[in-house]
Amino acid sequence: MSALPLLFWTALCALQDLRQRRISNWLTLGGAVTALLYLLLNERTLLGASPAEAFTAAGIALLLTLPAWWLGKLGAADVKLLLGIALCSHSLFVLYCLAGAGLVYLAWAGLSRPLWPVLPRGLRSTLAQLAPERARRYPFVPFLFVGSLAALILTN
Repeated sequence: MSALPLLFWTALCALQDLRQRRISNWLTLGGAVTALLYLLLNERTLLGASPAEAFTAAGIALLLTLPAWWLGKLGAADVKLLLGIALCSHSLFVLYCLAGAGLVYLAWAGLSRPLWPVLPRGLRSTLAQLAPERARRYPFVPFLFVGSLAALILTN
């Protein structure tokens, strides 16, 4: 199967999160529902996993994100996006995606202050939501996108 639709969808969500600090329900829920319909019609996820594996991945995604949402550490869009990613993939992909996103988030939080001044002005403008002065609350979906890229590399 192809991971391109999954990567395209997560990239769109990441761009919207970077630009608006929110993601449309049409994009997050629409993607998750499309992934579920694909799974039910084809009896395989977009990445080729069984329905049982996809639902296990969805359970893991919810188990790991709902408490963070409840505590105000993640937004609802983050939870919905990871649920959609789970319905497109499998458990290991979800775990690698979250681990990768968390590691990149921590790396950016630690390195953004010295890196920010040397980034080109256009890139700083595009990544304004990731500026060091916003370190208390970066949007998480761009990091989930990078995590999904890492998960794709690690699971293939």
